[in-house]
Amino acid sequence: MNRIDDDTAVMLREAVDKHARRNMDPGLVRSRRSTTPGYAPSHLQALAEQGWLAAFVPEAADGMELGVDAAAILTEGLAPSLLVAPLDSFFLATRTLVGAGAGSDLFAGFAEGETLPVLAFQERPGDVFAPQTAQTVCDASGRITGGKAFVVGHAGAGRFIVTAKRGAALILAMVEAGAQGVETETQWRADGTPIGQVRFDNAPSVIVADDTATVTQAIGLAVDEANLVVAAELMAHIDAMMAMTLEHLRTRVQFGKPIGAFQALQHRAVDLYVRQLLSRSVLDPAVGQVAEGMEPFERSRLVSRVRCRLNDTARLVARESIQLFGAMGITEECDLSLHVKRVLALTTWLGTSGQHRAQFAQSLASSNQNFSHEEIMP
Repeated sequence: MNRIDDDTAVMLREAVDKHARRNMDPGLVRSRRSTTPGYAPSHLQALAEQGWLAAFVPEAADGMELGVDAAAILTEGLAPSLLVAPLDSFFLATRTLVGAGAGSDLFAGFAEGETLPVLAFQERPGDVFAPQTAQTVCDASGRITGGKAFVVGHAGAGRFIVTAKRGAALILAMVEAGAQGVETETQWRADGTPIGQVRFDNAPSVIVADDTATVTQAIGLAVDEANLVVAAELMAHIDAMMAMTLEHLRTRVQFGKPIGAFQALQHRAVDLYVRQLLSRSVLDPAVGQVAEGMEPFERSRLVSRVRCRLNDTARLVARESIQLFGAMGITEECDLSLHVKRVLALTTWLGTSGQHRAQFAQSLASSNQNFSHEEIMP
């Protein structure tokens, strides 16, 4: 994985911000809700043309092999315009393949957006951190039978990256989305984006990795990095909701004065601002640390701290913004509602706050180390 330097980060952030502002269209976002794949083909083409898909493809496959620091900049920059998908699921799947040592031929079509990989590894709620993979098996000829749940990006997938059991070993396999024996079922998240179940019935596959340790480490790293990418998107929605709410407090007039002049509302706004700053102070250093490389157990704890903080802050800002806006804040016509609903969808993907706290506590209990108060506070 290649880190980006400060100058490159600034240029990337400027390019993403410019793209997001140019393509910001709340009406288009509303029109794509409860449709598959959940984004316009022109958006996918734009991601490919900008080189933002190639960013995470290995150098051996004509990509740049960038990591979580670049992904965080991209998602945070695209989030205000609600144009992140399918970059989030693409990053998760691609990083899994890279971590598993997949050959360059398996990345064909990824950078151009012609084929999108999607990771399918969960089978039940709560198995983000230790997937059981009890229902999905691979026979000696490489055919997959079983099912996966909570698959984000399934509707636009060209290939599924699937965990399965072959004997006692955990393997990683690639299954063409259009192959015989592959069926999908779509459900809708709070923001109208699709999430699905995928069933395999003797579906042919290509084995990517057949060593349990390799597969476990690859998925562990990819999920941790993807959690930071989700946190970066949540940070962008926190910033957007705060900006909208403060503008509303300045312009909404009651009793002859802006409602922001009332001290009770000022105090609530300040409380949210403090939470916003705390979230930023947790997120940015964590992205840098993970990009530099960390021991798995330290990385997992750090990521869970960040997700807890960002999940909780995003939900708090969403609730309080609606309170400060009044009932109009959650209506279809108010753009604030787009960010609120996106927050509701994101804070349940790859671990809720409760699941991350449980994971954090379990990691602490098994480490036999002493930690300061600051180190254990999520």
